[in-house]
Amino acid sequence: MNKEAPDTNLIPETPNKKRRSASGQPLFVLAVYSWTFPIAILIAFIAGIFLGYFVRSGSNPGTAAQPTAAQNQNNTTQNDSSRQQMLALLAEQTRNYIGNEQAPVRMYEFSDFRCPYCARYNLDTGKKILSTYVDTGKVYLGFIHLAILGEDSVRAALASECAAEQQKFWEYHELLFAQRQGGQNPDYSNENLKALAQELGLDLKVFSECLDSGRYISIVLQQTQFARQLGLTSTPSFLINGRAIIGAQPYEVFEGVIEQALKESAQ
Repeated sequence: MNKEAPDTNLIPETPNKKRRSASGQPLFVLAVYSWTFPIAILIAFIAGIFLGYFVRSGSNPGTAAQPTAAQNQNNTTQNDSSRQQMLALLAEQTRNYIGNEQAPVRMYEFSDFRCPYCARYNLDTGKKILSTYVDTGKVYLGFIHLAILGEDSVRAALASECAAEQQKFWEYHELLFAQRQGGQNPDYSNENLKALAQELGLDLKVFSECLDSGRYISIVLQQTQFARQLGLTSTPSFLINGRAIIGAQPYEVFEGVIEQALKESAQ
């Protein structure tokens, strides 16, 4: 996975300026119930629980107070409420979706068009998820920019939003990642991004005016900052009904989390 570069310059080019784990299991899959609770803190919290368990291992477990049914119900209600708040915030931030809006599972991809691992996911696992779950109405997929790999990342993100003006976000999204096939490292200059738009048959005059003006810079930066507030600093990252998967994990990892989410939604 790609880690965030500390000196990333998120300034788009303008016309007046030059410019898996070996076992196949996820590195970690976290259930995140509050968007304000960074993943790093959650890891530390879980580690603290295990540490406390071992420190107290000599105590008599029979003396430990057990939670009541009412307490368990209250905790479940609070978790469900926090999760719904987080999903509402995700929906508020997300501009581009694909699939059935009434699908029982919502999946969010946090990605950078320059990230080779994002391309690996989209060229393989992502296509399987689209055909198996999105096209069948089980998953509603949203895309959130996490543009952390330099100016080309931001320009590509801007270009995708300009394509969205012409209802071609997902086609342009696919075309951008296809440029990285075979380990290629494409140049996402304005000129090349316009050539891709022309390849898709977009209105090039409208697209060029949008890209050259940097019309969606605030959207791209806002989404990137939102992802950071969630504790996401690596690409690609995913949230599936509030559960996080970090990295371009094997299809089976996504399948397991999605299937579990489908079971929970049916209860």
